[in-house]
Amino acid sequence: MERTYIESDTAAIAKEILSLLAPNNAGATVVAVEGDLGAGKTTLTKALAHELGVAETVVSPTFVIAKFYPTNHASFDTLVHMDAYRIESLDELGPLGWETVLQQPRTLVIVEWPEKISDAIPEDHYHFAISHDGDQRSISRKK
Repeated sequence: MERTYIESDTAAIAKEILSLLAPNNAGATVVAVEGDLGAGKTTLTKALAHELGVAETVVSPTFVIAKFYPTNHASFDTLVHMDAYRIESLDELGPLGWETVLQQPRTLVIVEWPEKISDAIPEDHYHFAISHDGDQRSISRKK
């Protein structure tokens, strides 16, 4: 997947990403989303949450690190939105229940700033990079 888009196209990008995801029956499905500040990581996560039927308003979890949302989706029961920007050590993942989260089938975990916790992200994750130049954004699947 490689697309150039504008913010108003984010819902279509979210639908395309969801169509690529195969739920992991042995544990959570992890999606790493990298990009500079303002690239559109949280905007994309909000669009994914909308497509999953999340009823709550999704906001950046920068200060709480992770937020958990119930979904209304055929493949995923829970959305976990993590912003790893402020994480300085993998030890900080323990109080968040990271290992338990990763063992939960029908859970979609979206990690912003995945490079901060790369050693804790499962090998079988999906990885997307977003960049922006003015109103234009580009997303590509890595790996």
